[in-house]
Amino acid sequence: MNFLKKTRFGFLLAAALVSFGIAYANEKPGGVPAKVMSAKTIYVDNQTNDAELQHDAYMGLGKWGRYEIVDSPQKADLVLRLSGSSAVKFVPGGEATDTYNPKPVSESFAGGEELAPPGCTRVSVVEPKSRTVLWSDVRKTSNSQGKSKLVEGLHDAVDQQEKKHSK
Repeated sequence: MNFLKKTRFGFLLAAALVSFGIAYANEKPGGVPAKVMSAKTIYVDNQTNDAELQHDAYMGLGKWGRYEIVDSPQKADLVLRLSGSSAVKFVPGGEATDTYNPKPVSESFAGGEELAPPGCTRVSVVEPKSRTVLWSDVRKTSNSQGKSKLVEGLHDAVDQQEKKHSK
């Protein structure tokens, strides 16, 4: 009987944790700062190893038409940073490197943001001068349909912010 109670408790606990995880994964990103709302230009910084993601970001931004895409972060009001589930560290020639360790040291990269889960891309809007992350979202991009909707989270968040202010 005691074993049955423990099993039932374990099952209920697991179900609650799974439900919480699903709710968290489906949570909508937060509000959009005024800097994002007032910006006119954007630069796409693709830090993934997938050129198709950059193309899809350009296509999504172009179709949306809210921002002018520029060719350098110095010309941009915002940077749209695309990052994946891994990061590469540049080591200039001639410097001693640490020994190879196949396990990641941390779940974040140099920008301080968390890496995206496998099969996903983190889409971050960054203020180029301070490098402050103003808005961030994780999009599933393991298939072509997900990649084609890469900037939809930002588009939806901006639209929701505009609706709040127009009321």
